[in-house]
Amino acid sequence: MEKILYTLLIAGIGGYIGLKLKIPAGAFVGAMVAVAVFNMYTGKGQLPTQFKLVAQIVVGGMIGLNFKMNTLSELKSLLVPGLMLFVGLTFYCLLLGFVIHKVTGLDLVTSLFSTSPGGITDMTLISDAYGADTPKVAILHLIRLVTVITILPMAIGYLSRLLSK
Repeated sequence: MEKILYTLLIAGIGGYIGLKLKIPAGAFVGAMVAVAVFNMYTGKGQLPTQFKLVAQIVVGGMIGLNFKMNTLSELKSLLVPGLMLFVGLTFYCLLLGFVIHKVTGLDLVTSLFSTSPGGITDMTLISDAYGADTPKVAILHLIRLVTVITILPMAIGYLSRLLSK
C-alpha cells in the first residue's frame, strides 16, 4: 500500500509541475515523467491493474462531457469533412505505422498505436489493452504532441499570411 501511495504522490507532484510549466497535456505528461523517473531510480513505483480500468472510465467520462445537445445538430454539417478526416487519417496513420514497423523493427501494434491520431492519454491507455509497448507509445505521442503544438501553429500562421496576400 505504501508503494501505491508514493506512486500517486509522485504522480500528483509531477502533474502539478507539468501544469505549472504549461507543458502540453501537462498533468498527464508531468505525472508520467515523474513516476517514470521515480520508478527507474527506485523500482518502487506501483499501481493496481484495476487503476487502468478506472483511468479509462474517467477519460471516457471526460470526453463524453464535451458533447451537448447542439452537437447533434452540428453533425450534419460535419459529415463530409468528418468522413474525409476519417479516411485520410486512417489511411495515412496505418501506412505510417506500417512503415515505422518495417524500417525500425518496432513491433506492429506499438507502431500503429504510436501513429494513431488520438490523444496521448487515450492511445496509451487503449494500446495497453492490445499488448503494445505502452511506454514507447506514450513517448512517441509525446514527441508528436510537442512537435504539433510548437511547429504547427507557426506553420499555420505562415500559410494563412501567405495565402491571404
